[in-house]
Amino acid sequence: MKLLFSKLAIILLILGLSSCDFTSGLNQDILNAQKYVDNQDFSKAVELYERILKKNPSKIIKTKINYQLAEIYYLYLDEQVKALKYYQFIVDNVDDPLWQVKSLEKMADINFSFAKNFNESIHAYQILMQFKPKLKNYDYYYLRVGESFFEMGQYNKAREIFNQILNQPTNPHYIEAFNQMGLIEFYNKNWDKAVEYWFEYLKRERRKDQIVKVKFLIANAYESNEKLKEAYNIYYSLLPTYPNPEVLKARLKSLYARRVARKR
Repeated sequence: MKLLFSKLAIILLILGLSSCDFTSGLNQDILNAQKYVDNQDFSKAVELYERILKKNPSKIIKTKINYQLAEIYYLYLDEQVKALKYYQFIVDNVDDPLWQVKSLEKMADINFSFAKNFNESIHAYQILMQFKPKLKNYDYYYLRVGESFFEMGQYNKAREIFNQILNQPTNPHYIEAFNQMGLIEFYNKNWDKAVEYWFEYLKRERRKDQIVKVKFLIANAYESNEKLKEAYNIYYSLLPTYPNPEVLKARLKSLYARRVARKR
């Protein structure tokens, strides 16, 4: 699917450039870059596109090539952070809202998931939230802003956002907000409150992997709160499903020793 998208994008690129005034040499370079992408030789495609940019082509050609380079780094070379400057070029030079949104979404995701530059992810998501009419992914952007604040340790700001989501039962991220609130309370060492939110989350969540993950966190909260019996029981219940049972066995062994020592 990704390769098909890239081929289509490059075909559109060539068609888009066909009406532009450029030399046959530049045209040949673009066609050669397309062949490199078709053959999945992305490094050579990048090298050639960069050479074309150094020739200072027209703005329309420069813009389209910048987007191609961004997509190659983002989708194929697993060097997402390098794609940022090329998406930024699109944001700065293309007025079309469609391309603005596509590029800003990629920049926000790269800064959140790969660069871990959460201030920049918040900035991009907040720009996206200002589009009129409201974009269909508005609720997702809002969730990501909250998660970004959480990742920066700004728990009060994150709490405000997740509380807002919890006041909207029809919000598509309503269930996830319980999980996020649990994490906030956990990191603030409010163990009982964290467990309370996570049990509300478990009442609604259906994904088995997420259920296992949150149950482990509940056991961890119990353990941190010296509720050793409750922690032991949950860890034990996870043995058939937890992806790394050796971790659970070590926890169980430690808890058993602590419970025995407590009784002495």
